[in-house]
Amino acid sequence: MSAPVEVLSRLLWLRDTAALPDRALAYQLGLEPEALAALVQTHPERFHESLVFLLTAEERQKIPDAPVLAFTEAGAALLTGLLPGKEPALLALLPAFVEARHVLTSQAELSARVTALEQKLEVVLKALQGDEEGEPHIEHPIGFVSEDLPKGLKAKLRTAKKG
Repeated sequence: MSAPVEVLSRLLWLRDTAALPDRALAYQLGLEPEALAALVQTHPERFHESLVFLLTAEERQKIPDAPVLAFTEAGAALLTGLLPGKEPALLALLPAFVEARHVLTSQAELSARVTALEQKLEVVLKALQGDEEGEPHIEHPIGFVSEDLPKGLKAKLRTAKKG
């Protein structure tokens, strides 16, 4: 069985889905990428664009060794009936594909949680600094500050206590 790490390293996140490039899938199956492309072209009714799709020029520019096609998990599973003798390789690939997809989605969930925590931390820091809702930051001295008292107030307080 293919190692999930190997499949994960070749998976791409395209059009909001995990997809395996044609070269990586062909390598796993011991085929040439052109053979997969020919298979998809001869059975267009079977391979809907949501399952196997051509990469746009923009997508291909962002990917080293840009593939022509990208297969989703379901697209790869559809190959089982069309490639006699390759079923064991495909069936071994699918669990690795699922685990790799799980790792990708877990990473996305973790990223969302970290972002939410960062936002909460920012709010707490602003509140601690007194910057919340545009309030000016006012320094309050700690302890007794004599320059804040009017002149002679201490003497008046002492005489009031004695009398």
